[in-house]
Amino acid sequence: MTTSTPIPALSARDIGEAARASQALLDRLLDEAGLAFPEWTILFALDTTGPLARSELVRGQADGLMVAEATARATVDGLVASGLVGAAEAAGDGDDDPRLVPTSAGEAVFRPIRQEVSRISGVIYGDLPPADLEVTRRTLEEVTRRATALLVR
Repeated sequence: MTTSTPIPALSARDIGEAARASQALLDRLLDEAGLAFPEWTILFALDTTGPLARSELVRGQADGLMVAEATARATVDGLVASGLVGAAEAAGDGDDDPRLVPTSAGEAVFRPIRQEVSRISGVIYGDLPPADLEVTRRTLEEVTRRATALLVR
């Protein structure tokens, strides 16, 4: 007699397919703007939270994208070098951890993408029942928490 494991109603495959389809839409917008996904996440974080210390931005990028801190630091430094991100105010002498914000050039790149993402999100999620969306959000948060816990073992 063989025993089969029941197939869950929601699996990594389902989550992955939805994520890849959504990511493909975002990637198209980012490609058109000449922006890489890690750069987008930094501009998004700064738009959401306001000025962040460089070290905090690097740590958030490393943790959020699950990349090495050196990789995250290189992305932040690249955005600063390109003029898309800069110091929020004049850094004091010896300030090696300035608070960063998008520059006007960064805003000019970020804003149109953000507006289009909002429009696309409305098309994708707009007519789904709010209660279903809330349950899905909670479920995905828990799946993410569990997967992350397995990664740190």
